[in-house]
Amino acid sequence: MFPPPGFTLALLGATHRRKQFSSGDARVDEWLKHKPLAAMRKNTSTTRVLLHRDQTIAGYYTLANTALDVSLVPPELFGGQRPTKAPPTLTLAWLGVDQQFTGKGLGTKLFARALADGVRIYELVRFVAVIVDALTDANVSFYRSQGFEPVPGTTHKLYLSATTLLKVVLG
Repeated sequence: MFPPPGFTLALLGATHRRKQFSSGDARVDEWLKHKPLAAMRKNTSTTRVLLHRDQTIAGYYTLANTALDVSLVPPELFGGQRPTKAPPTLTLAWLGVDQQFTGKGLGTKLFARALADGVRIYELVRFVAVIVDALTDANVSFYRSQGFEPVPGTTHKLYLSATTLLKVVLG
């Protein structure tokens, strides 16, 4: 069940208390504190927040429409050949859980919700894959365990084909 009891999921707004968010990774915290509202105003990404009943941000994720550089496109996405133009992708750009809410499975639930949002987006606007830029080796291991594959020639960039996304989310 998502969101879990005592939580609500909302589009990030100016009134949400972002400054108190602390995931333990400064990059994840700094993005939420300083960048997402401007990105939303510029229509470059969307951030959703999981709010605890006291309006504390328990976690968040950011999705963005992107295009994967042709030189990085895994050939298997196009029948063994590289496309001539950058294919449309959906990027799970950020995902974080505040330290006071860790150990409750919220990160996994936010991840699942982000992928479910990806399926809804796919139904309206097609893309070839979901992309993640994993910040740490532990993140890479997590995404690999969820079916993501490394983007050739990169270290922490992974992809999940749209076909696999549909199978994973829709069963």
